[in-house]
Amino acid sequence: MKIQKRLKVLALVLLLLMLPIQGMANPLLFERMGIVAPKESKPAPEFSLKNIRGGTTQLSDFKGKIVLINFWATWCAACIEEMASMQNLYGSLQKQGVEIVAISIDRWNEDRIIEYADKNKLSFHILRDPDQIVRKQYYVMGLPTSYLIDGEGKIRGYASGARSWDSSASQNALLSLKDGGALAAAGLITEKLTMHTGVHLPAKN
Repeated sequence: MKIQKRLKVLALVLLLLMLPIQGMANPLLFERMGIVAPKESKPAPEFSLKNIRGGTTQLSDFKGKIVLINFWATWCAACIEEMASMQNLYGSLQKQGVEIVAISIDRWNEDRIIEYADKNKLSFHILRDPDQIVRKQYYVMGLPTSYLIDGEGKIRGYASGARSWDSSASQNALLSLKDGGALAAAGLITEKLTMHTGVHLPAKN
């Protein structure tokens, strides 16, 4: 009976993985993180901003990668609250092609931004938008606000307010934009099947 049950579970996994992943994965994963998907995915506005580590950084520099764009400020308590989780997320997913671009809208506090980044060992990209031109391009009304950009440079979702970006739900939401969402969807399917059947599938090496 146990063998038969396992075979049924494996058959269900295979069936689910054969479904259109892009349409199945994102809504479930985004909902868990409170991420809103646009009715139509449009290209994210290009920008070129000063990087606090020197030089300028453009959105097009990350072509082919998943990008989390986060608008924040040093005076925003909710923004500061989520920074540590963003660093944890970056440490976990950078090698999988996920980049984080934090755009500060502080008008005069460049030294304060650098001091905060150094003190908290933030290694992701931190850019300055003191004139808030890019903020307006992205219609940001409150902080923090984040956008999820896919490898084609299109906006796939946005979130208003602080998030626990290092949670498994957050990581799966970002990975759902990579390779058609297969990796994140497989993880979500396995998680749900384990919850409902008690059957633990072997991990993929």
